[in-house]
Amino acid sequence: MFTIRDKFLKSAQILKKPQNIAICGMLLALRILLGYFSNLTLAITPDIKIGLTFLPIAIAGILCGPIAAGAIGALGDLICFLLAPMGAYFPGWTINGLLVGLLYGIFLFESKRFVPSLIICEIVTGLFVEIALGSLWLYIQYSRAFWITAGIRGIKTLVAIPIEIVVIILLEKAVLRKIRR
Repeated sequence: MFTIRDKFLKSAQILKKPQNIAICGMLLALRILLGYFSNLTLAITPDIKIGLTFLPIAIAGILCGPIAAGAIGALGDLICFLLAPMGAYFPGWTINGLLVGLLYGIFLFESKRFVPSLIICEIVTGLFVEIALGSLWLYIQYSRAFWITAGIRGIKTLVAIPIEIVVIILLEKAVLRKIRR
């Protein structure tokens, strides 16, 4: 069984191969496209939107581990901001991208029990990154009431988690298992 340290070391080894760097580059480009064209979201309300930017980060976490997925999450956020800035840059959202990638890599990279690991990963990501940190960033940026924002983001997370789990499981079964062979 891999420890977290082992997953980081193996992730670093994977990134030494040019074909894996190319895969990460394509996943980063996909993350940027999905973030740039934010109209590819399911808008439940103006404040509650579910997008697809998690997909390339999750794929990177599954295939290449936490280092690559964290880099794709952080760089994807930063580059999307540079391409289409909406207000002043705020590093909290880049931290969220980094953390989401790290969590996907830690939980899903070479996981023996994929579905339980994915469910735990989505819950941890949802609670700590999306709800807690996301609400904190909105409070710092726009002085939005933390608990009200957390409640709204909690509803969004409750809707998003099952959707993300199903999409990642279907993708993993259909495509990623074949790539890893």
